[in-house]
Amino acid sequence: MQAIMVSEPGGPEVLHFETTEMPEPRPGEVLVRVISAGVGPWDTYLRRGSFGVQMPFTPGGDFAGTVVGDTGAESAFEDGEPVYGTPGLSGCYAQYLTCPAEQLAPIPAGLDGTDAAAVPIDGLTALQGLTDVLGIGAGDDVLITAGAGGLGHFAVQIARLLGANVIATASPRNHDFLHELGAAEVVDHTRDDWPDQVRALTGGGVDRVQICAVPTVSGAARAARDGALIATPVPADGDYPDAERLTWRHYFGQPSGSNLIRMAPWFDDGSLAVHVARRFFWTDAAAAHREVEKGHTRGKLLLIVDEDVAASSGV
Repeated sequence: MQAIMVSEPGGPEVLHFETTEMPEPRPGEVLVRVISAGVGPWDTYLRRGSFGVQMPFTPGGDFAGTVVGDTGAESAFEDGEPVYGTPGLSGCYAQYLTCPAEQLAPIPAGLDGTDAAAVPIDGLTALQGLTDVLGIGAGDDVLITAGAGGLGHFAVQIARLLGANVIATASPRNHDFLHELGAAEVVDHTRDDWPDQVRALTGGGVDRVQICAVPTVSGAARAARDGALIATPVPADGDYPDAERLTWRHYFGQPSGSNLIRMAPWFDDGSLAVHVARRFFWTDAAAAHREVEKGHTRGKLLLIVDEDVAASSGV
């Protein structure tokens, strides 16, 4: 099979194709033929050698595809069944992959089978941050920074579905987009005084914050009232600010088929949607990485791995 590999850290130009052995599923794993893979900031961090990634490796943390073969009695999945999920932070820029069955879920009827690859990492990270870390409930105020990005646009919608009053940050071109997703208030994070605007809207600052982009960390601290809880899946550049008066919780979104299943009714009734800004055929993976690194993507980018799907979608 073919897979995109990174053999040494560097820019998008280090992405290259290699012919590799078909993966063999171990007990409890499922073999999947990949249709599409999500492209996000984590892919670019790992490509540059961050977090001690072992090279060579295949990038890509989320995928959509179909089950291949008999998965055995320990799995509920059937040959040919459309599934999506995340095997971890890598491995998805390939024609086939193996994934633990508990990290997979059937693709909901209300979610496009190709665009489903844009959901797992960002959707799970948003859901787990809002529920497991922040404990968001009905009537809570929550600040979501960089609300128009891959992680942010899920966080805005899920917070709204949990009954929260959502204040989001974004550049002006994305304000209408975020209001449509359910944000009650949107502030312009290109302005230096945006934290002051949040404090004015909330009578002194927010109690809960979901960070969705590195550049918003310091501003979020200024927008939070004393004792606020801040969930961040993104690393800080040094120590987190104002640690003496704020509670910072750094976490990573965890692969979870059950959490994907939890979101399925929202996709089916249309209350949760994925926004795919652009689709690339996987031979253009370097171009997709360059686009992500500009830092202005609304929603998520996709790599289309399956040639027939690429041809039918005009990619």
